[in-house]
Amino acid sequence: MTLVIRDNLQEIYSDVYTPQALAALTALAPLNQRIKTVMEARLKRRAHRGQTHTRIQFLDPQSTIPGTPIRVQDAREGHFEGSPIPADLQRQWIQGTGPAAKPNAPLESSLRNVAYALLSGADGWMFDGEDALGQITTMSLDNQRNLKLAIHKDPVFLNTARQVAQEMNRWADGFLGRTIITDWEQQLAFTTKIFRARGLHLDDRHIRDADGVALAASIVDTTLYVVNNYQALQQAGSSIVLYLPKIQTAEEAGVWNQLLTALETHLGLPVGTIKVYVLVEQLEATHQLMEIRAVLGRHFVGDNTGRWDYINSVSDAMAWDKSFVNPNIEAITMTYGYMRNYEDRVRRAVNTPDRNGNYALWQGGMEPNIPVGSEAGVEASMQKAVAGAQREQAAGASGKWVAHWKMVHIVRPVWEQVGEPNQLGR
Repeated sequence: MTLVIRDNLQEIYSDVYTPQALAALTALAPLNQRIKTVMEARLKRRAHRGQTHTRIQFLDPQSTIPGTPIRVQDAREGHFEGSPIPADLQRQWIQGTGPAAKPNAPLESSLRNVAYALLSGADGWMFDGEDALGQITTMSLDNQRNLKLAIHKDPVFLNTARQVAQEMNRWADGFLGRTIITDWEQQLAFTTKIFRARGLHLDDRHIRDADGVALAASIVDTTLYVVNNYQALQQAGSSIVLYLPKIQTAEEAGVWNQLLTALETHLGLPVGTIKVYVLVEQLEATHQLMEIRAVLGRHFVGDNTGRWDYINSVSDAMAWDKSFVNPNIEAITMTYGYMRNYEDRVRRAVNTPDRNGNYALWQGGMEPNIPVGSEAGVEASMQKAVAGAQREQAAGASGKWVAHWKMVHIVRPVWEQVGEPNQLGR
């Protein structure tokens, strides 16, 4: 299949669109139609529920998961082969998140995003290629370039990281009364790199097939990241880890599994080499959590509970019901009614063992409080952050997300008091 890259981007981003990456994109391009078909089914399903005033239902336990031979009841009972948790994911107390690039910024300035993340002391950092990354101009390609430069320890990135480490220590010395980075080069190797690809619902703006159909952004993001970085990650002893967003059904998860398996096969990697977390952002997904986990099989390592997207998905799913009224979104905390039930479903799903006794991880929700502003505002933000971490840790979460590198050293002590790896099977 012939792929067409618009304008002269193939030359400008030749370090991203490498011959190996283009060969893999060509090999995976036939999956594009399958993704389009499943996304069309998603829209029809949503429209039908609205027209017929039908609530989201659980799957028939005796049915098979669409697109797979897996029986729903078998998935629910753990009768499938999952994944052991790799060593570098077994303690993910604090994960940070943010994009690896800045809009319309020179390379050295843009790279600072990656440097702050990898010097933060977070156990993992989810570099966002979707929600937190502006889908403008060539930002998706800048994101890929910056990650490749960092993972390969390019001199341009290392020079930026050295400067950023000095700035972070100056902040920490003034705010915490101590420095937080002793050896910046050694610190860069501490944090597990995780990439969030764009969801199945989005198209890539730069690549089309010979018929002029846009290639699914999921294919593009996953392929470029893995092909350009898998060897360097493996040589460093790191896992290849993705976060998968916006999955609504096990059938959609099956498409992701097909994509990942096809890419591994193309690269000559054992199936299950690529590990994935699933961002549970959709009400429909909470009705199929074990089915999603079973379909992803050896790729799946954990779920992540969010807040904003899930609340919006509930509002969307119930839009036809005039009696359903959401309170002010600020009142919908993780202890509120349906949010508490949502979190409990995720906890039960990850704590169900597969046929080999493997449990999965539950990464807690985003901590949006950032210590900036007045002294009183900083203190209030820190108290909220610590309280949120304490609640999730007590509830059995494996760790927590933070929205800023400064939060890592504020929230981490909650998990350090436990002093154990993630609470697998709790």
